[in-house]
Amino acid sequence: MQLPRYKRKKRIKLKVCQEPGCGKQFWGHPIAKYCPEHRDIKNRQKPKKDYDSIEKNNMLFRHNYTDVVEIPFKCCMVGCDNDFVVKVFPKQFVYPRFCMEHRNAFKRQNFLRAMRRKQAAEARPGKA
Repeated sequence: MQLPRYKRKKRIKLKVCQEPGCGKQFWGHPIAKYCPEHRDIKNRQKPKKDYDSIEKNNMLFRHNYTDVVEIPFKCCMVGCDNDFVVKVFPKQFVYPRFCMEHRNAFKRQNFLRAMRRKQAAEARPGKA
């Protein structure tokens, strides 16, 4: 005796398009996210990138030097008094704001965390 082959049942549901501002209802598979119009990626909105300000991690140093010059700057990190040397190039105005010990975000956060711990330890003279 031969048994009939298993036929997959089509699971089609009424879905809502996930494209912002669309909200159309359509019939689709459970994993479908977009209506027939927005299935093509060309018809979807592109997510806009949030750009950080240049001056967040850099400083604008306006100058009219015609040769490459090395100039000492002070680190702009609160609590850091380090001096660092920067090569100033002609027609370039964006330079680093922080010394080499505080160039990346992790090192800056770590330095601030250590400063807070140090200040808290000084405020509580009973514990060492």
